[in-house]
Amino acid sequence: MIITFATQKGGTGKTTLAIAFANYISAISERNINVFDFDYQKSFYQKWKEDEELDLPKLYDVETIGEEVEQPFSDFETILDLKDNDDINLFDLAGTLDAKYSDLLIYSDFIIIPFEYSDVSAKSTLVFVSFLGILESQSERIFIRSKYDKGYKYLNQEGMDAEIKKYGTLIKSPVFKRNCLQTIDTRKLTYEQKYAVKNSFNEIITCINENLDTNI
Repeated sequence: MIITFATQKGGTGKTTLAIAFANYISAISERNINVFDFDYQKSFYQKWKEDEELDLPKLYDVETIGEEVEQPFSDFETILDLKDNDDINLFDLAGTLDAKYSDLLIYSDFIIIPFEYSDVSAKSTLVFVSFLGILESQSERIFIRSKYDKGYKYLNQEGMDAEIKKYGTLIKSPVFKRNCLQTIDTRKLTYEQKYAVKNSFNEIITCINENLDTNI
């Protein structure tokens, strides 16, 4: 199984949500979890390395890819093996459009796309969706509202929601803007962090289970 966190717009909390999701499913799933940090900044991997100093067990390993690798899936069997095995293979992609990851965007089982209701994020999200269409991506798309401020009235929310629903599943429960998520590590979720993401993540897990007729 391949689950990819990706979007064109940086700053939407993509890596934070990827870490939180990896931590969350590690607590509820009996499957092996493998994480691949393909973001240029390597924030997931660097945080995972820093957390080696914590007196807590590893939940998963994190691998990276060198910038000199032009086509990480030139051997097509590699991506098929990741897709077909029982492990949960979670990818964190760069917040930009890069053709060298096209195979991953085409053959992921699910692409989780965090977005905000700012004009820039909204437009970038739709550009990214258009890019997936050009690639003829076979992946199921799951959209998740990130850094959502429940005290703010987003004027473009209704129109944005209607547009996004044309291209995939829009998770009903947003991830609210919470300070506790700024201190996340790769070894655990605190009670506050789990509370912040559990409704959204449970919806995502239900969507995955129903689409693949499986149990994550």
